[in-house]
This record gives sequence, structure tokens and C-alpha cells, in this order.
Amino acid sequence: MQEKKKAGGSPGNISWAMYCPYCGTGGCFVRFCGSCGSNIECLAPFLEDDDFAGALSHMYGTSTANQRIESWWSFFRKQRTQFWIELFSDLRERHLFNGSHEHKCLLRYVFLGILQKDLDEYRQLWNNHTIRPVRLSQCPSGKPDAMYHLPHRFGGRECGFPVSWEALHHFDGIMQASSQYNLCGDENLEMHFVDLQRRSGLAPPVNWTAAVQNYISMKNMSGV
Repeated sequence: MQEKKKAGGSPGNISWAMYCPYCGTGGCFVRFCGSCGSNIECLAPFLEDDDFAGALSHMYGTSTANQRIESWWSFFRKQRTQFWIELFSDLRERHLFNGSHEHKCLLRYVFLGILQKDLDEYRQLWNNHTIRPVRLSQCPSGKPDAMYHLPHRFGGRECGFPVSWEALHHFDGIMQASSQYNLCGDENLEMHFVDLQRRSGLAPPVNWTAAVQNYISMKNMSGV
């Protein structure tokens, strides 16, 4: 689970999210599977001497074709995201959120840090839980983190594709543009919220209850 940000289908932001895990490894994926309409053509590997270079690096397909991933998203919603969906729905029902640009920006400004913390905690929990062996299944069992870093101990193989740093530097322009984003999606509003939080003495929220209180307080003070 990569860092949350306002993506909006931007190729640069999607590239940033996909590229980030490989920044410290000197590697890259060989082939990427995405649903039709995915704006990720810019993710094609730059090496031209492998079997999946250029257009072959991206394979289209329906999301429902990968039942394991779809099952995981269903599990993830029940375990984590349903809470946030209901929380934000409650803000709307209490007339504290109306979907306006200002309200969306304030919601992102206040809640994205807490959402990222929640995702990081869930990532740690999931990557270190034990996948039990299943009879008549070819899927490996063990802890995901251990299986990823030590595949040979679980009957797997290293599928990483080594890429030179020069090839990875092709992404620098995209990454630089993508990294210059605002937390709430509007530079002027974000500066206003930062100043408002500083003048009011509100501490950054550490949990969802504090985030709700900050949201309500800053909404009232800013008049949005």
C-alpha cells in the first residue's frame, strides 16, 4: 500500500506509486496487468532487450479475472475501509460535508495523514500474517514478507528484473512533477489551512476522533 495522495488518474501519480517500491532496489517489474482504461502506458519498462519490452510490458484484462485480488479487496473493505466510508457518510448526514471543493480539500488536509497511518498498520499486519497451506493448492504458504524476500525457502523463485540506475532515471522527470503536489489538492487552500491550524493552536490529529474534531473546528473557523 503506497502513500496516499490525490491521484485523479494522473499518469505521473500512478507512475509515482508504482515506481516508489523499486527506488531502493535497482529493479523493475517485467510485465504489468491492468484493466482497460488504466492510464499507465508510461509505466512500460525502458529496456528493449527483454521478452516483454515496450507495448508487451502492459497486459489488459478485467479486474474480475483475478479472483484472489478481488477477494482481498472485499476482505480489506470489511476489515478497514468500511469504517472510513461510514465515518465520512456520517459527516455528510450531519451536514458537515457537502462535497464542495473547499470541503474536499479540508477533508484531505485533515484526514490523509490518519488514513496513511491506518494503511501502514494494516500493511504491517497483513504482510506478517501466516498464510496457511491449502490441500490441493499450488499456492505457497508462510508469511508474505518472508516469501517475498526469501522465495527460495518456500519453493518459489526470484522474479525481480534487474535494471540499471540509468534506465530508472528515465522516470526522474515524471517523478519530479508528481512529487510537487499539495496535500489537499489546492495550494491556496492548503496554505490557508496551515495558517489557520497554526494560529488556532490545533495539534495534528493522532487518531480518527481527533481528526473529526479538527475538521469541525477548522471548518467553522474558515467558514467553508
